[in-house]
Amino acid sequence: MLFSVLKDLENSVCLYGEKVAIVDGNICISFSTLHKRICSTALALIDFGIKPGDRVGICMGKSIDQIISIIAALYSGAIFVPILPGIKGGGMSHIIKDSGMTALIADQKRLEEVESFHKDVKILIGSGDLTLAYPNLPYLSQHFFGVNVSLPDRLGVDLAAIIYSSGSTGRPKGIMVTHRNLADGARIVAGYLGTDKSDRIASILSFNFDYGLNQLWQSLYTGASIHLHELIMPNDCIRFISQEKITALPLMPVIMSRLFDQHFLDKKNMPDLSSVRYICSSGGRVSQEMLVNVNEIFPKAIFYSMYGLTEAFRSTYLPPEQLYLRPNSIGKAIPDVEILVLDDAGNECSPGVTGELVHRGGCITRGYWNDPERTIEKFRSHPRYPGEILVYSGDLVIKDNEGFITFVMRKDDMLKCNGIRISPTEIEEVLECHPKVRSAVVFGIENVEIGHDIVAAYTSKDGASIDKAELILFLRKNIANHMIPRHFIHHDNFQATGNQGKIDRVNVKEKTLSILRLDN
Repeated sequence: MLFSVLKDLENSVCLYGEKVAIVDGNICISFSTLHKRICSTALALIDFGIKPGDRVGICMGKSIDQIISIIAALYSGAIFVPILPGIKGGGMSHIIKDSGMTALIADQKRLEEVESFHKDVKILIGSGDLTLAYPNLPYLSQHFFGVNVSLPDRLGVDLAAIIYSSGSTGRPKGIMVTHRNLADGARIVAGYLGTDKSDRIASILSFNFDYGLNQLWQSLYTGASIHLHELIMPNDCIRFISQEKITALPLMPVIMSRLFDQHFLDKKNMPDLSSVRYICSSGGRVSQEMLVNVNEIFPKAIFYSMYGLTEAFRSTYLPPEQLYLRPNSIGKAIPDVEILVLDDAGNECSPGVTGELVHRGGCITRGYWNDPERTIEKFRSHPRYPGEILVYSGDLVIKDNEGFITFVMRKDDMLKCNGIRISPTEIEEVLECHPKVRSAVVFGIENVEIGHDIVAAYTSKDGASIDKAELILFLRKNIANHMIPRHFIHHDNFQATGNQGKIDRVNVKEKTLSILRLDN
């Protein structure tokens, strides 16, 4: 296995053995101990019946156990499927059934969320002592502790993960990520960020998505230590960064908005943050205010702005020296990648002309699980590169005369809120299940702090407005909290288009925005 984060871990165990690998509060474990615990858990999974190619769900809070469960699934030859804790029943049921997972690992806090699915999947419970338990059939991995497991007979092109992301047609789609994708992402990003064994990486982002996971893969590749933290209050996070002497600080705009919240952050009593040598951000546009805060609070840190999509992980980054010259740019292609800006006919756009960002080269995933139609739409060939698959991002961008790229908008109006991609269609489908709602149109209003404020326009079956609290309560029972709209606007009716009588979504959006402006 030349292209595997598992091989990276094996190398780090040989090179760095007793060096600290993970810090979670007062708990530290070395690369050697991490490897032993992963092997014991992997052997327990294999003993439980997990076979190469099986899908294993992971629904856990951020912890050493979550990391061990993810990597142990890979050591067993399985494909891990991260599930965001708090996802509502419909979303979890879809992921379980669509992926065809064999087992689902949860921690004690998430047991209530997953135990109702025991008829569809075998439920395992991961505890601090690495106890895996099935109802009435406890499985203790301790009796495997200290027993090594061989690297699974998997190739770089074999699947390592299925990461579910909301799609424009409603239900989340599973993106098929290979072992080589994970390894290449670690090497490329560590390369341009300069991550090495001396770094102490802050893990503030979720391990349920590719960006957060990449910090883990970088640590396995470079020998850096990764330090876990859940951001609740800004001052706590600042203390964490100082106390752990963090050197690498990956963030997202939504995290920066919370971290720099003036209502909670005590700028007058800042601890020593001089250890931070770089900050990187992906998942949305970074505002000028955020950059001012970064410079004020982390004066010695350099800042990398990055752009990516799960289908190809990372496409571009903006070198720090270009940040103030081109503050709105997403930069140029990362190493081993070429970025094309193409018009609808597939021709390269001239500088200053808007076109679709198309990703060629490294980190391209295998498409969508169980969805060949959408795979063909996104993963396509180009006459200039016969026999090669490129990723058509759906993002409209502009390239300048020097090759720097600026994001314009999504072709399909996909929303992003708090760093999470959201399908308006999925929210509309749920709203229209409310017994009083006739039709719904959902769209976003740009909010630089979180990405988008979600707006729901709706018509009711009796023509009367429905109480906002009633709609929110209904949605909370059926979708994740981050998908609940901020604004609900009632319309007597929706105008139809001239062709096929479809709802004129442009007209609905314009009228809704007019109502919101009047209300404000």
